[in-house]
Amino acid sequence: MGDLAQDFDLLLKTAHEAANLALSFWGRPVSHERKPDGTSVSEADKAVDRMLAARLASARPDYGWLSEESPEHTSRLAARRVWVLDPIDGTRDFLQGGSDWTIALSLVEDGTPVLAAVINPVRGEVFEAQAGAGAYLNAQRINTSRQNELTGARVAVSAAALTKKPWRAPWPGAVAVGANSTIYRMALVASARADVAFALSPKWEWDIAAGALLVSEAGGTVTSVSGAPLAFNSAEAKVQGFVAAAPDLHQMLIERWR
Repeated sequence: MGDLAQDFDLLLKTAHEAANLALSFWGRPVSHERKPDGTSVSEADKAVDRMLAARLASARPDYGWLSEESPEHTSRLAARRVWVLDPIDGTRDFLQGGSDWTIALSLVEDGTPVLAAVINPVRGEVFEAQAGAGAYLNAQRINTSRQNELTGARVAVSAAALTKKPWRAPWPGAVAVGANSTIYRMALVASARADVAFALSPKWEWDIAAGALLVSEAGGTVTSVSGAPLAFNSAEAKVQGFVAAAPDLHQMLIERWR
């Protein structure tokens, strides 16, 4: 296996190249189609995925590969290190000319994210993290918020998510902070621009892995909705929901749906 420092350099360089490629498609008509699960895939997603494979998979042929827009490579299940990535997270937002979409790349080792690069090209934001070395936004160290109560907490979900579920108790003055990308919602938590992000339904691993490392390295807590640790590179490539939050809020949230 390659050296993690070299892998990180490769990841960051590739993420920047992918961001520039995606940005070259943004803001103009782009062909797209519906996938069997009802989500959209565009020519931009496919172009970025091809470029990522050419750079990352070819540079580390012994690593596994798990990408939203690539065919399944079951050989990844036997690999210790696996690239887990989403060429464009927030494709619908991308197609609508929005600014929430991101390039989300991560390296998972033995089921745990160890490297992450998340770029929001429109806003010029580069989030990065290495296991044990902290999380950064545009080269500045970031930390999760110190929010310790639900009243006034900024929750990175749609406003409907706070009202449509049969919660055991109402959300006391929580404020919804919308973003049309799961990874970007997690990045908002990592950078203390939101206090909480969650999903109660299963999510693809490429929607979560990079964000999970950003939040944990920024001092937050990320688990399943039951409070269990998240594990990646599973056969189904899904996690059963997640909760990413400032540490003082996390247990309160788990209790809300336990």
